[in-house]
Amino acid sequence: MCNAKKPNIQMKPEIKLNISPTKSDFEKIEKWLLDEHNSLNEGFYCNWTIIEKAYSNKEFVTIDLSGEPVGFIVWSKGEITAEIDILEIKPDLRGKGFGKHFYNQFSEYLKLQKIVAIKLFCSPRESENFWKKLGFIKCPKRGFSESDLTYYKPLIEVLTFSNSSTEHKIELWDVEPYQAKNKSPTWTWYVELSTERLRKPIIQPCNCNWNLRWSKNGTVIKEDKIKYFSSNENRIEYSSFLYIEKLIE
Repeated sequence: MCNAKKPNIQMKPEIKLNISPTKSDFEKIEKWLLDEHNSLNEGFYCNWTIIEKAYSNKEFVTIDLSGEPVGFIVWSKGEITAEIDILEIKPDLRGKGFGKHFYNQFSEYLKLQKIVAIKLFCSPRESENFWKKLGFIKCPKRGFSESDLTYYKPLIEVLTFSNSSTEHKIELWDVEPYQAKNKSPTWTWYVELSTERLRKPIIQPCNCNWNLRWSKNGTVIKEDKIKYFSSNENRIEYSSFLYIEKLIE
């Protein structure tokens, strides 16, 4: 018989993304949102109608700690992008890394849904630093009634701006074609092609009326508004994003 004491092993609590929260989970979140609202006049209970609708539409996920919901995300899905409307962690667990852990698990889930980028609006304003630390980038002004606190983040490896000697060049202006004549491009990508497909795709928030140019060895192959640059064979405009996977002459 062995009389040695067993080591005191402390199990880490399980933190898990829950894409199908139950009605009971939802009611628990409603309770702590209401408590926060009544005691501190803070939180997202003021958006309860939006939260209820998201739950009904299955656009509501939670992060569970040992089986109990301690945070939630309200989101919506586009064709290739998703938008986070609300992310909240239970008040007594904030500042402990749950928000970052939640986002990381959720973004992995979105990748499985073939989502290539996330967009969001930083509300309250104090959340801006949180999203910046997660790698979110401020969206350019696009002529929409859109807040300057709108951010986005690609979920896949994308082509970044660089100087290169590659044959193909993509240039984008933040103005319409008639305004681009005497203006330098705002963004430039030097593209490497494998057959017609880019080795890394381009993702950029945009206005569909902005001027886009594709040139090869200094010769313009195609130039037009983004919305006219697309074709049935090669779509590149997706709502408020430019997404180029391939180039077809």
